[in-house]
Amino acid sequence: SCAGGAAPQPAPPMASGMSIRDPDHRWLQGGVALAAPPAGPVGLRMARSSPGRYAVHEFAKNVYDVQVADAAGKPLPVSRPNPHEWRIDAHPGAARVRYRVFGDRVDGTYLGVDDSHAHMNIPATLMYVNALATRPSRVMLVQPTGKAWKAATQLFPTADPLVFTAPNLQY
Repeated sequence: SCAGGAAPQPAPPMASGMSIRDPDHRWLQGGVALAAPPAGPVGLRMARSSPGRYAVHEFAKNVYDVQVADAAGKPLPVSRPNPHEWRIDAHPGAARVRYRVFGDRVDGTYLGVDDSHAHMNIPATLMYVNALATRPSRVMLVQPTGKAWKAATQLFPTADPLVFTAPNLQY
């Protein structure tokens, strides 16, 4: 029991999505919904390494068109303190991030997308917020119009065949 009688509410999951809108041009539309982010500046990052690969990979070099807005859709300013991070210096408590990521390498380390499939190595594909790493994650995929692709992943399935969960960022 908590002081005041109310049980603590679990933190909302970090929700990410990847929309494969234009596979012919080899890019994905990424998104991150930040519900109840920590107070103060929030750093959005792209990984610089991938599990099992003992080298630095600058995955952020393939990210472009980063846009951040509050829950009402009002744009929020974003700074770029280093090559693999975007920072939201001020937010009203919730934010939505949209970005594009280019992928033309199907090699197990990077991202590859074309008209027949998408191979998404998560570190090369999804932005994350390090301060939210212990929260559960929810990942939603939107496939190209007219396609019926199937997803294969170690993430946990849900009732929706294109929505998956993980207990935390590291999983």
